[in-house]
Amino acid sequence: MSAGIPGTSAVTVLEGPKGTELQRLGRSVTDPWWTSEALLSDTGREQLRGIHQAYRRAGAGLVSANTFRTNLRALRAAGADEAFARELVRRAVSDARSAADPPAGGGPAVRVAAGMTTVEDCYRPDLVPSDAELAEEHGWLAARLAEQKVDLVLAETLNTVREAVVVTESCVRAGLPVWVSFVCREGGLLLSGEPLEDAVRTVAAAGAGAVLVNCVALGDLDAALSVLAKHSPVPVGAYPNVEDRSGVEEWTPVDRYVPVACGPEEFAESMAERVERYGLDLVGGCCGTTPEHIAALRTRLTG
Repeated sequence: MSAGIPGTSAVTVLEGPKGTELQRLGRSVTDPWWTSEALLSDTGREQLRGIHQAYRRAGAGLVSANTFRTNLRALRAAGADEAFARELVRRAVSDARSAADPPAGGGPAVRVAAGMTTVEDCYRPDLVPSDAELAEEHGWLAARLAEQKVDLVLAETLNTVREAVVVTESCVRAGLPVWVSFVCREGGLLLSGEPLEDAVRTVAAAGAGAVLVNCVALGDLDAALSVLAKHSPVPVGAYPNVEDRSGVEEWTPVDRYVPVACGPEEFAESMAERVERYGLDLVGGCCGTTPEHIAALRTRLTG
């Protein structure tokens, strides 16, 4: 089974992180705005469009709108009201769509994805609120993304089965295909301690079209991918964290560019080998990866 783009490789190469590129450009990526801060100004939006276009030139098989932190809880903490939150969603999708059209030299248009994540902290499963709050807030963002006519949702860096199910169901109700990605620790466990095997089966039953893992260190990736390969009834994928986190507290964001522990060629070789070993349908990079990493990966996969 493949989630690949018709007419291209059977493996879909994902767009890389916006946060890393914004930090490389000198922008702040921190609480309360996170990457949404770039949506507040013409300069920031121009930089985001440039990032989308760089990943597209690198060979990404879809573009992913910068809606990762446009959920109501995050934006209200930053002082935004609902009307302005809607506007930021619109801006993010518009900026992504500008890079999805066929390039000047020809070639196909690509799908426009949109990011969703935890309503609280990606790395704090203890902060996940009640099911009622989750349903209201994820339902709101899924409805806004449906209004903007995105092609699919990438629900990523999820740390509990409970919230992942609510995200999946919210997208399904909004009529949006959804790929669900979990952040795992060593041993193939979610940050909540729940087995990835249970998470895979549960979200697939809820309607997820693919299941992935992301923001996992390369050294912890194989345990998670073994679970995906064995237990997922839907396409699977991975986009790991390649930052050199030595000297940085585990699962702690830092507002600076973190150098990589794995360069483009090494990353490409490592992930291409895993594509073959685990039958991955979707592959890319999370924090630390750059357009150069994505270009090397695309070249390695397609020759």
